[in-house]
Amino acid sequence: MDSSKQKSDSFYTLQMKPGETELLRLRNQTNAVGALAELVWNAIDADAKSIHIDWKENEMMGVESITIVDDGHGIIYDEKDLGSHPFASLGDSDKHTVNHQSPEGRILHGRFGKGRIRALALGGVITWDTVYAKTAKTNRRYAIKGVVGEASLQLSTPKNSKKTTGTEVTVEHVSEKGNTLDAGSVRRRFSLIFSEHLSNYPDIEIFIQGEKLRPEAMISKRYLIGTETTHLEPRGKIGWQLRCLHWKEPVSDSRGKLFLCDSNQLVIGEHELGLRGSEEYTFYLDCAQAREWEDDGLIALKDDAQQVFLEARLKAHRFLRKTFQERAESLAEELTEQRIYPFSSAAKSREAERQKRMFSEMALHIKQNIGSYDKMNLDNKRLLFKLLQGMLELEPKRAVEILNTSLKMSAEDRKALLRLAEGAPV
Repeated sequence: MDSSKQKSDSFYTLQMKPGETELLRLRNQTNAVGALAELVWNAIDADAKSIHIDWKENEMMGVESITIVDDGHGIIYDEKDLGSHPFASLGDSDKHTVNHQSPEGRILHGRFGKGRIRALALGGVITWDTVYAKTAKTNRRYAIKGVVGEASLQLSTPKNSKKTTGTEVTVEHVSEKGNTLDAGSVRRRFSLIFSEHLSNYPDIEIFIQGEKLRPEAMISKRYLIGTETTHLEPRGKIGWQLRCLHWKEPVSDSRGKLFLCDSNQLVIGEHELGLRGSEEYTFYLDCAQAREWEDDGLIALKDDAQQVFLEARLKAHRFLRKTFQERAESLAEELTEQRIYPFSSAAKSREAERQKRMFSEMALHIKQNIGSYDKMNLDNKRLLFKLLQGMLELEPKRAVEILNTSLKMSAEDRKALLRLAEGAPV
């Protein structure tokens, strides 16, 4: 924004430098939950301990307004130097010129000032009503108003206030994107985005429609899959690590997703991983280049980023493959205890072991993808698995194709089973 100021009716106008084109790009690239998440990150960066996200529905079951209230330090306003205002330079936030820590020592998520503008994806008018500490004994209150289609913001004149510090963001004239908000979906998505940060800063509480976000209660296990180095031509290299969260229940919102994080494990972006069978797992790629890659929205055109993603995808696939095999073995043990496992424990030839492994993996595919499986009685399961055993003994490749057609398996799962059918190691 232009640091020049125009005083009019107790309001100052800040003109945005990039103009409407850049604003439109940021707004169009952001979905509703992503815009909400950016506002929550703003609150966290302001050292808020309590953040409340609420929305009101109108008679037509649409979202009428959205509010995000926090108890952070507010948005400071230096009346003698409007150019130093946190909103005074879109894409050049003061947070990336300091030591990347909040006053209370939290690692800052925002660096370039674009998150607050992405909030315009939620609606046509957005207002920040904020209270900050002018001195140790004096708090000041003012408002910032942004309107979609206008390359400027209106700032009211700060006045003394008895209110405690904090910011209330109100979104009005809710957009089509904003109208898609659903508490359950927001809660699941926020669990994916904020789980690690809330673990690192347990004093932060996030409430969605009055209910506290508790991602830890949803997590079964954390994995550090590996720390890697991608070598680039001619002599470049990029270090990164891949982490994974195993959820207690499938999280459909994470299907095939890779969350790109900076070196402090703060989520910066979200990308397609293109892996099926990952509903219970979320992958996080930590890389120092993450912010640089995400800055201009052209990450798909950056060869170094795509090379890292390719290697991360392969590593994630191997991890999923290994965990799938372990779960298949556990299912075989379960079926043995239920006395419906069709193979004899005495059969230990190489061919018998291949058939057992193939059976266990196919049985797990059936269990995961046939909704009525858990309702089947033991006799029906015994018959089903006896038929599967017979198919594997006579025509293993045909058995794979039948399962593939019925369950619409991923190409990778189908390939793994076909390799087993051919007697090749997987």
